[in-house]
Amino acid sequence: PENLNNASPATVSRAGIIYVSETELGWRPLVASWLDTRPKAEATILKALFDKYVDPLIHHMRMTCKPVMSGAPWDHVSMDFCQVTTLITLLKGVLLPFETNSHTASGLSLKDKESSPGDSHYEKMFLYCVAWSLGGMLQWADRPKLSKQMCEIAGGSVCPTFADASDTFFEFFVEHDTGEWTHWRNVVPTWEYPSSEEKPKFARLIIPTLDSVRLENLLRLVTRVDKQALFVGGPGTAKTTAIKQFMGGFDSDVLGQKAITFSSLTTPQTFQNAVEASVEKRQGKTYGPPGGKKMILFIDDVSMPMMNEWGDQVTNEAVRQLLEQGGMYSLEKPIGDMKMIVDCQYLAAMNTP
Repeated sequence: PENLNNASPATVSRAGIIYVSETELGWRPLVASWLDTRPKAEATILKALFDKYVDPLIHHMRMTCKPVMSGAPWDHVSMDFCQVTTLITLLKGVLLPFETNSHTASGLSLKDKESSPGDSHYEKMFLYCVAWSLGGMLQWADRPKLSKQMCEIAGGSVCPTFADASDTFFEFFVEHDTGEWTHWRNVVPTWEYPSSEEKPKFARLIIPTLDSVRLENLLRLVTRVDKQALFVGGPGTAKTTAIKQFMGGFDSDVLGQKAITFSSLTTPQTFQNAVEASVEKRQGKTYGPPGGKKMILFIDDVSMPMMNEWGDQVTNEAVRQLLEQGGMYSLEKPIGDMKMIVDCQYLAAMNTP
């Protein structure tokens, strides 16, 4: 066989792999290792929040909700592990302004360490991150179920005030300065019709909405800590528009941009050539965006490449290698040398499978 799905732990060990059962591992070691890197006072608060919310909410979603994408990305990695990894990424993003000498993805420094948030502020930020990590793959109909369960666990003191019956945690964010919940509709920018143009190009007019504003904020949190993001949604849900609008908000002199659209005919070599055309040699086997800048690489329709007879998308194996190992093997002489790609972040979008 081409895999070790049905192999015994003894056989797996001979392949140089240490087998650990999902029931033995779970998400707690991941959280424990991350909390070891945080200040002790903060780690104590966050550990209590992880214990309070994560397991009950994961169990509730398994029983009552149906995510857009079910299952795990790999047989050896549980979906719980992936969701908690996303939760940690968002927590890093919201806590970054409270750290000393922090830097954003664009290389700009944040102001020096601010006063540490209180316990209530921590819990509100945690709830915001929980909604978009554990509940990030939920359908619209399932979001109120998660929101209701979050309120039951949290109690009324740290929950937002839901003025409308349709409001959930997904419609609110935590103000950085005050630590209070604010509805996203209160920060949607006012759009003005370009009356100065005689014939405006309507296809290029982008009107900010509640959805676009909150999704851009999530992208800002993720890219702030040098992580990647994937948007999943049906056709015509403005995935590409939201990402390109977010990318357009950066200074082009500091942060470069590159967009690649996948199709069923896209091959690994096509993808690698597109990436290599956007970078230049820095030193040795290290490559990066021209001029010493950083770059955001956007891959649209990442799910489109054709599958082979074993059900693998070979093109996306090249994408995975770039994300996991930070580079790709040279296709030119000397063949086989690893080209390391630095100062790049990756965003992607795909249709609902």
